[in-house]
Amino acid sequence: MAIDWQNEIKTSFGKTLISASHTLDRSPSFCDASLAALLDAYPRDQLGIWTFAAHGEGEEAPIRGVAPDLSGEDLLKAVREGRIWLNLRATNQLVEDYAPIADQIFNGLQAATGRKIFKRDMGVLISSPGINVHYHLDIPVVALFQIRGEKTVWVYPATDRYAPNEKLEAIVLRQQEEGLAFRSEFETEAKKVLLKPGMAITWPQTAPHRVQNGDMLNVSLSCEFMTVPALLRANALYTNGRLRRDFGAHPGRPDTVSPSVIGKAALARLLKQSERKPVGRTPTPASFIVDPEAPGCTRPLAVEANLS
Repeated sequence: MAIDWQNEIKTSFGKTLISASHTLDRSPSFCDASLAALLDAYPRDQLGIWTFAAHGEGEEAPIRGVAPDLSGEDLLKAVREGRIWLNLRATNQLVEDYAPIADQIFNGLQAATGRKIFKRDMGVLISSPGINVHYHLDIPVVALFQIRGEKTVWVYPATDRYAPNEKLEAIVLRQQEEGLAFRSEFETEAKKVLLKPGMAITWPQTAPHRVQNGDMLNVSLSCEFMTVPALLRANALYTNGRLRRDFGAHPGRPDTVSPSVIGKAALARLLKQSERKPVGRTPTPASFIVDPEAPGCTRPLAVEANLS
């Protein structure tokens, strides 16, 4: 397996969208039989099962589902025929056979960028034809590898206009999910990429983005990680959120690593230790169950069923 990042990645990493070519799409680890076996091996209680409303203006919350009794083969069939997005987070940590793939990806990124990469989380995304993922952002840095199918990714500037500072801080403080309000006028500044098997991209930390699958089953690897600058910025955002909420301050966004950002990152450690109780959001309740025999391969989850 080979991964070839653009030559300018050392100077442009974290500043703009960067692409790569790879041969991971040729791996037998992502054929139907291997994906079904992966779904059987992956802890079902940690499997993210989602669907999304059609893309549009405003903020759309993802809709969570469950599939407690389906085999991996039946679950894969439902994804192929329905409107479902599976997120197998930290597959490299939870399914041993996939750890070497993640090591190659992250070690390659570390060599290409010249930066230490840690907090390595390789998620396997298996998603339905035509499904979209709402406008959102991630706090870690992300590299997205396309394995099967085609998807279009729109990446927007990591600025207050596209992701308001208060919202960004709330995500870091775990007071809300990663979703943001979308406006059609944002499209003028979006970078649009059609991802095909054998392609990969990475974009600046906290840059909002959205995804639209083509009319075929999609398999991608969502590789989240941190570098030292990324971790400093994330912790500075935490401090900014506390300063805004607890003291009425109006801090700016920590776009670059400066003495102020380093100081705020150090302060974040003290602030976290001083919390009386962990700050966190309420998990999204499940509202549907995957059923390959139902229309759209889903049916509403009975209120009395305790499956979430």
